[in-house]
Amino acid sequence: MENNLYEIISKNVSAPTEAEIRLMTMDSLHGIAACHKNGYFHRDLKPENLLINNQKVVKLADFGLAREIRARPPFTEYVSTRWYRAPELLLCSPNYNSPIDIFAMGCILAEMYLLRPLAPGNSEAD
Repeated sequence: MENNLYEIISKNVSAPTEAEIRLMTMDSLHGIAACHKNGYFHRDLKPENLLINNQKVVKLADFGLAREIRARPPFTEYVSTRWYRAPELLLCSPNYNSPIDIFAMGCILAEMYLLRPLAPGNSEAD
């Protein structure tokens, strides 16, 4: 893979085209669906963990924080990069599961359009 999504977003002056965003989003969602179907959730989705080739094909990377969906809480405190955390993670809920990956993907989708993070807080409270 030649790049990751973060590099593509940060190097571009203009947003990717609508068609490119749709392709990248669909590939990402298919990858997330495959993980969830096989009983795992990623827990650290962010643009740096979405690898992209020249044809804009996306592959998920960095499964270091992945856990089984059937695993019982409590999970580790650190889950994902703050800017892509679901509300239940920001509120320190001990019970969370695979929907946090979908929330992170929604934040990433917004970032592809805006060319900046949706919620770039400096702390959890921010």
